Amino acid sequence: MERLRKYVLVAMVLQLFLVMAAHFSDAVMRTSGLFGAGIPLVVAWLYAGRRELSFGDSSAGGLAIGAVGAFAGILFAILLRDQTWPLLALGTAASAAAGWLGATVAWIIRGKKRKAAD
Repeated sequence: MERLRKYVLVAMVLQLFLVMAAHFSDAVMRTSGLFGAGIPLVVAWLYAGRRELSFGDSSAGGLAIGAVGAFAGILFAILLRDQTWPLLALGTAASAAAGWLGATVAWIIRGKKRKAAD
């Protein structure tokens, strides 16, 4: 559980940095949706790919990594008046799905590598 908290914190900090960068840069603002989903995808991939986790633990971890970071980042963007309230639910769900996808693919690949080594 401690390991998951670290990855959730990393994703949240990266999302907050993304919001700050988007606040000051139109180019980053235009691509913030892509980066906002990419952050949990990569962080969850790293979380699930490096440790022997069950499929359920990998999936739940990926969901948490995506949802918590996105919720904090989008809420911050709303408070900065860069985004609107409807994005809070949609963006959080999209990032949770991206986190789940990253963790699931990493879990599958890790399993294939383990089978190949046997």
